[in-house]
Amino acid sequence: MPSKILLPLLSLLLAVQLQADGRRYVWTYEYQTLPGGEAELESYTEFSHVDTDSGRLATTTLQYEYEIGMNNRFDVGIYQKFKQAPDASLTYDGFKMRLRFRLGEKGQWPLDPLIYLEYKDNAAFDHSALETKLILARDFDRLNIAFNPVLEFEFDDDETEVKFEYTAGISYRLHPLLSLGLETKGDTDNIYWGPTLSHGKNDLWFALGYLFPGSKDSSADRMLRFIIGVGL
Repeated sequence: MPSKILLPLLSLLLAVQLQADGRRYVWTYEYQTLPGGEAELESYTEFSHVDTDSGRLATTTLQYEYEIGMNNRFDVGIYQKFKQAPDASLTYDGFKMRLRFRLGEKGQWPLDPLIYLEYKDNAAFDHSALETKLILARDFDRLNIAFNPVLEFEFDDDETEVKFEYTAGISYRLHPLLSLGLETKGDTDNIYWGPTLSHGKNDLWFALGYLFPGSKDSSADRMLRFIIGVGL
């Protein structure tokens, strides 16, 4: 993006007078849960591109999450998913239900731990998965680091498949409203990395991330994800 466009955009973001504590990443989770008694709507938009001899193919994924803070350490979220494959119509892609539980307060451990459990299925209830994730993160003044190892159990008919994945990020808060960072995600076959930008506060924020492949055999040539969160 040319500097004559980027600089005015950053100036506009910093000029908004809000108190901040927004989400820093789009693929990686930090050590935080929604406060008890509060609710939030989140909208996820993701594009995954593959370059072929006949042109670029794009897959679009949409997710809409409603989450509630059950207490100050435990929250619950429900997702509705939609997907549009290349040259196809947008279709319903199923749902997810997830639980997050913080194991203490910030600074009690060398890396603050949070337990993440997620169940997902399609509309026909014939392809389900259970995702278990350990969220490890720590703040060092304005700098944040986070690492999320993931084990996913997929259930299809009589078969069960176990997958290992991970996401990780490092982010620096340039301003109470603006953070810039780097994220990476991968599994046994793929690895991606790229920049992340986030802006806002707990009940009004957005985050944008762009990933490049880190290996020649990656299943996508680039990925972009945009999240908006609005407190209720």
